[in-house]
Amino acid sequence: MKKKRSSSSRSGYSVSLLLGLGMLTASTLASAQTITVGGANFSEQTILANIYAAALKNQGIEVKTRLNLGNRQIISTALQNGDVDVVPEYIGSLLSFYDDKSTLTTQSDIISSLEKKLPAGLHLLQPSAAGSITAWAVTQKTADKYKLLTLSDLASVSGELTLGGPPEVTTAALGLPGLKAVYGINFKRVKTLDMGGPLSRLALNSGAIDVATVVSTQGILAKEPWVVLEDDRHQQPPQNITPLVRKPVLTPEVEKALNAVSEKLTGDELVQLNRLVDIDHKDPAKVAEQWVAKNTLKSTH
Repeated sequence: MKKKRSSSSRSGYSVSLLLGLGMLTASTLASAQTITVGGANFSEQTILANIYAAALKNQGIEVKTRLNLGNRQIISTALQNGDVDVVPEYIGSLLSFYDDKSTLTTQSDIISSLEKKLPAGLHLLQPSAAGSITAWAVTQKTADKYKLLTLSDLASVSGELTLGGPPEVTTAALGLPGLKAVYGINFKRVKTLDMGGPLSRLALNSGAIDVATVVSTQGILAKEPWVVLEDDRHQQPPQNITPLVRKPVLTPEVEKALNAVSEKLTGDELVQLNRLVDIDHKDPAKVAEQWVAKNTLKSTH
């Protein structure tokens, strides 16, 4: 005669089965989740976001993108609300956003501080060697007229000049407040344009502005005969490009795919990627896919 299973045994079996099913369901959901990659509203961010998306797709992860989101305040809110899951970030600017009094100047110190100051649900992955810093450019004519090579040179004549840049340049710690604190720079006026994009390009070349806020790796700098002023007092901290990820979506597969991008991405390559998009007018998504195919992990599926 078969021994009758006890009630407690059946109960234990049921609990184990339910736990097992629960774990299986959670695992299945995690593998089937859609990762949303976001980016700010300038072309380098669009390229980087598409590179992250392509690298994730290459590992069989379902991905969608939300591009041109705006400034870091908008992106921070989107991350915390779960509207986006991954963004390419610049570590120095990110720390300045969460601690506008920070004076840290090394990559390791900045990352260590960010690990303490980031919202609990966010995590930084491996930084890349590529880094883009905020910079300021003038035409060769303006550089010759005022003998400008460095930001220190700019300080004594800034009161005569007009700056163009994105809306946040007037309030961000690494924008005008930083220029004033470190160099004593005060412009006659500021025009709200973009970050070295077509509006700034047109305004600078036409003389509507005298100084343009740019990104140091922008492809346009390889074409335009502008002078990018040296940050001789190192007002800008290191800006290594690093994936910032919401912890709920951070599976080993996601981490592996994004860290593979960071391992391969260099500053020189980023300038060339920007040039392909900004100057040669290539599709950022296709440029990103080609880079991923050439440089990062092959599909495991």
